Amino acid sequence: MQLLREGYSERLFLFTDELGRVLVRKQAKPEIQGTLLAEITWLEELPPSLRRYFPRIVRSNKGQGGQLLFYDMPYFGEDWVLLSELILTQALDRTHALALIAQVMQVMFSGIFPTTYPEEAAAYPEQLVQLLERCVVNLSRLPVFSTLVRSDTLILNRTCLWNIFPLLELLKGEKPLGRRLRPAVMRKVHGDLYPENVLVHLPSLRRATPRVVLLDPIAAIGLSRGDFAMDMAKFRSWLAAELPALRLERFSIQDEQGRIPSFTLSFHTADPPLRALRDGTLLWGFIHMLDTAQWARAVCDTDPFWQQRMHFYEALYALSMVPLVPFPQSLGRFLIGVQHLHTFVCPARGQQPILDQQRTIF
Repeated sequence: MQLLREGYSERLFLFTDELGRVLVRKQAKPEIQGTLLAEITWLEELPPSLRRYFPRIVRSNKGQGGQLLFYDMPYFGEDWVLLSELILTQALDRTHALALIAQVMQVMFSGIFPTTYPEEAAAYPEQLVQLLERCVVNLSRLPVFSTLVRSDTLILNRTCLWNIFPLLELLKGEKPLGRRLRPAVMRKVHGDLYPENVLVHLPSLRRATPRVVLLDPIAAIGLSRGDFAMDMAKFRSWLAAELPALRLERFSIQDEQGRIPSFTLSFHTADPPLRALRDGTLLWGFIHMLDTAQWARAVCDTDPFWQQRMHFYEALYALSMVPLVPFPQSLGRFLIGVQHLHTFVCPARGQQPILDQQRTIF
């Protein structure tokens, strides 16, 4: 077996089986409680009509009898390229990129989101708040953040925001926020939906409907059902350049001297790896798609708060990753998380321009 990739909780191996098939094995690390079992279940529950859009499970072991947890899937060779790569290298023009994004969204809105779980709706907001609280407590124990989180407020890009613990207390204490956190319907979701988890079959780009495969359902935070807004949030974060800038280390943070923690966070969208996202054409095309496409409206129109909840999910995703990534990316994710959580909890509170002396901290 050849190791292809080492993740936080899983490893990917390439191998040839006894029938001569080239396969990829996704295997859980035994020392880490990951989400691979939930991912296997998610894929196995797909109806036949949707299986062509997701990896096919050739064989699996769900960890019975102390054996390793894994599943095998076909290997996607050189004819398959990630949608993120096609976008960032500008191998596709914006019209074709938006067409592929629309194709992915139609799979989700017409195929995945219609699977609902009405019996699970009641406790969902409390579960989200508990997830957030766990993330906040974990990151507050990190030496880099233990002092930063003690302040009630911080300043980001000249805007004063409540810091993470006051935001958490407001979220726990105000009933209207709990109502906004509850989706109209609990749905099956991907959980980790963004262009880096979408494969495109290059020869099929000549067809009216290219072939796409959506990889790696189930987010690191373990959510696989609940709110379609979580999938839209992850996709929007990528198209807004937030997520790729942090991952590709195309950002800078300045620590501004003042009486409370103050930072300027900049994304380097003029750099070649991010230039395709700089003018926001794909982002606004994506938002327009959700606002106007009939297949999207059938879901979105039933839920008046879904756009506001996207900020909550972007905060939850960002803060959950803080302990898992190196500094300064961890600080960038923390600041993004606080910003989105502030927008969800108190969009009109405590925002005033602050001017201070700047110094670069890395």
